[in-house]
Amino acid sequence: MVWSREQEDKSGSLRPLVAALLDIPSLGDRVGRNMVVRELNRDLGCSLPVVEHERATAHLYSLAEACLGRSDGLEALLRVLDFWEQGSRQVEALHRVVARMLPLKLWSAHVSSRLFTLLTGVPVPDLADIYRQVAGADVAGLREQSTCVDVFRQLEMMNAGTSGLPLALIFVEHIATRVRTELAVELRAWSDEQVDQMGLELELAVLRGGLTTSTAPPPVPDSPAYLVLHLEHVGPTGDQYRLAHWHQFDASTKWAPVQGHDVVGDLASVRRHVTELVMKAESEWGRYTTDIRIEVILGYEHLNLDVDQWPETTGDHLVAPLGCRYRVVVRSLERMVSAQYHGLWLHRWKGLVEGLSGGALPHSACCHGRGVTPRGLRELRATLERSKDLVSLVLSAPPSRETAGRDEVAVGVRLGVPLIVWHREDCGSEAFTGAVRELLHNSDDSADFLERVKSARLTAYVEGPEANHFGGKLAILYDDPFRPVLPSHPVPPVGISA
Repeated sequence: MVWSREQEDKSGSLRPLVAALLDIPSLGDRVGRNMVVRELNRDLGCSLPVVEHERATAHLYSLAEACLGRSDGLEALLRVLDFWEQGSRQVEALHRVVARMLPLKLWSAHVSSRLFTLLTGVPVPDLADIYRQVAGADVAGLREQSTCVDVFRQLEMMNAGTSGLPLALIFVEHIATRVRTELAVELRAWSDEQVDQMGLELELAVLRGGLTTSTAPPPVPDSPAYLVLHLEHVGPTGDQYRLAHWHQFDASTKWAPVQGHDVVGDLASVRRHVTELVMKAESEWGRYTTDIRIEVILGYEHLNLDVDQWPETTGDHLVAPLGCRYRVVVRSLERMVSAQYHGLWLHRWKGLVEGLSGGALPHSACCHGRGVTPRGLRELRATLERSKDLVSLVLSAPPSRETAGRDEVAVGVRLGVPLIVWHREDCGSEAFTGAVRELLHNSDDSADFLERVKSARLTAYVEGPEANHFGGKLAILYDDPFRPVLPSHPVPPVGISA
C-alpha cells in the first residue's frame, strides 16, 4: 500500500521522526539546522517551506513536515545528514525510522525523471481542480505557483484509489486530456509502461474511457514537423559529446517543442542515436505529415560537421544521407543564446521570408565573403552594416579553425544574417559558386529554397562520391528566430553505448 500523508498525520507518526532528528548533533542548534535546510534545498533544487524556530522541537517538526510534503524529501534529508554526520549511530537510527515511513516505490527515479521532462513547463489553468478531483474534495489545497511536477509528487505519496491505479498516474491521464496531441501521446505511453508492470491495463482503459478529452484538434495534414538537435563537446578529453533534442510534430500551432533526454557519448554513438531519433519520428509522425524537418544547433567549432550526410536509417544496405530525405539545416548556438544579436536577426529574417516567398532571392539580397585577410572581414562587416536588406551570405571559405570562413560566419551571425551557405571543403570553385547562384536566384525553379537544397543533395547521392557533386558538401545555416529552444534547463544525460 502506498503511504498516505493524511493517515500518517492522524496516527501522530511525526513524533518518532522528530525524536530521531533531535538526537542528531548537527541539528542541535539553530545555526546547524539552518545550514542543513540550505543544503537540503540545494539537493532538491527548491526552497522547502520550513518555518524557523528557536526551539529545536518546533523547528524540526516544521522540517519533518516539509520533507513529508515531497515524495523525495525524506530520502534527500538522509543524503544530507549522511554527509554531515558521516554514518553516526544517530543517523543510522534515523534511517530505521524513515524506512518505516517511506512510501512504496512504484517506479524508479529514472522513470519519474522521464515524466518530469514532459511535464515541466506545461501550463494547466485548472491544475488545482484536477488535484482535488484526483485526490478527493477534502484534500488540503495546493501551494501557490504549484506545477504539474509538484502535484505529481504530492499524489505519489497517497494511497491508490478503489481502481488500484496510483493517484499520480491518474493525474497524468487527466493532464493528457488537456495538452496538445503529441504531448498527450507521450504521457499516455508513459502510463502504459507503468500499468503494464502492475497488471492494471483494464483499469487504465476504464479510466481513459471515462475521461473527456479537451485537446487541440488533430495536426493539420502535411504541416511541418521539427526535430531540433543540439550537439556540443563535454568532458576534458574532447572526444565526448552531449546531444540534446526537442521535437514538435504540428508546427502549424504555437511553437512549444517537447524536450527529450540528453545523451552523452563519442561522435559515432551520438550519430547513431540521431538516426534512431529520426526513425522514431518517422514512425510516429509519418501518418500525419510528410514534411519532417531536421535542424542541428551547433557552435562555431562544429559548424562544418557533415550532419546532412549522417545516415537516415540503420540496418539497411541502401541507407541514404539524412539530407536526401529531409530538409536538414544547421542553426547558430551563439546567436540563439545572445539577445544582443536578435534585433537585426528578426529584421533580416522577415526580409528572407519575403524574398523566398517568390521562390528565389534577388541578387541584391545576397553578399559574398571578401577573402581571408583582416581587410576582407572588415569589408564584409561594412557591407552588412550599410544594407539591412542583405539576408544571405555565401562564405569564401569553410568555417573550420584553419580558415577565415569561421570569422565570416561570426560576422554574419552578429549582424543578423539568417541564411549562410558554404561548401565544406572548397568555397572558391567556379562549380560551387555557379551552383549557389542557381540555388539562391533561379526564379525558373518553382520549388522552394530548402527543397532545391534537398534536390542537390539527392543528385550528389545518385552520382556517387566519385562525381564530387557539390550537393554532397553543401552546408546551409538557416536560422528562424521565431522557433527558439535555448537556453533551457538541461535534462540529465543518459549514457549511450551503441
